Amino acid sequence: MMNRRHFLHETSLTASAAAVFSAMGTLPASRLWAENVPDFVQRPGKAVIDKVPDAAAIARMKSIGLDGMEITGPIEIDKAKAIRKEAEKQDFKIHSVMGGGSIERLAAAAEIGATAALVIPGRVSGVPMPQPWEFSLKFDEKSNRLIEVVDGDNAPFADYIAEHNKQMEKARKFVESLMPAAEKYGVVIALENVWNNMWVHPAFAANFIKSFDSPWVQAYFDVANNLKYYPNAEDWFDHLNGKIIRVHFKDFLLNEDGHGGNFVPIMEGSVNWLKVRQKMIETGFSTWVTVEIHGRVISHEEQSKRMSLILDGKPLA
Repeated sequence: MMNRRHFLHETSLTASAAAVFSAMGTLPASRLWAENVPDFVQRPGKAVIDKVPDAAAIARMKSIGLDGMEITGPIEIDKAKAIRKEAEKQDFKIHSVMGGGSIERLAAAAEIGATAALVIPGRVSGVPMPQPWEFSLKFDEKSNRLIEVVDGDNAPFADYIAEHNKQMEKARKFVESLMPAAEKYGVVIALENVWNNMWVHPAFAANFIKSFDSPWVQAYFDVANNLKYYPNAEDWFDHLNGKIIRVHFKDFLLNEDGHGGNFVPIMEGSVNWLKVRQKMIETGFSTWVTVEIHGRVISHEEQSKRMSLILDGKPLA
């Protein structure tokens, strides 16, 4: 189990790296992977998403250059410790679990050795709302309540604004109810930006996450999930600076007019991966990147290869 001391040490390294790069200013893209990048900016671990593995599966993942994985699906507590020991024996890390929205899941995450649990805090649906590309947000920084969602007349979206604020308050209480267990088990509540029609722009999402003022509530940033609302994925690193504990590598191909699109394998969409990598370095992000597959399936081997290309600042050949 990750205790408070170890967790705070891990997060303090990220914060220190972010402070140094802030002082240095933005690095030119051509210099990102040069010798002037401080040695303490560690390379993130590479991971994939899968069900609880056995020893053979761990060995296969290690053999193709993966450092760890994120668990989806059920975790049997009586087997979790054994899997954790096997992973540790092979120098492999189960770094996170999906579906961490319960005390029981946080406990299971701790048993299997994970230090973060992905949590989706809420959802708005069933009311008229702007098209994704129409959002232009104004919100109260103290309360995180929405004030406006488009430029001009907001009357057509009054129900959306009211429902969003209602669901936001429910999400806050939900996360707060998990925080004592998160600290007890040493597992971070990692809030992910998903297609839930909430916190669709980075400044708004960052304001909500930072409002908890807790090391046990952080961001799980999915690079592609909000591209249809906000096309510059790299900006999320600036707004969430110091609060991103995990990153999902995923891609989304926008239509030519920028209105909508489809998920595609990483490096085949509209994400500017060079800028994303630049922001990862500048903000000191160095924990874990994990491929999440939507659309055409690519193998674990290909996922590992593409993560390496992104981290090295190289294009897909």
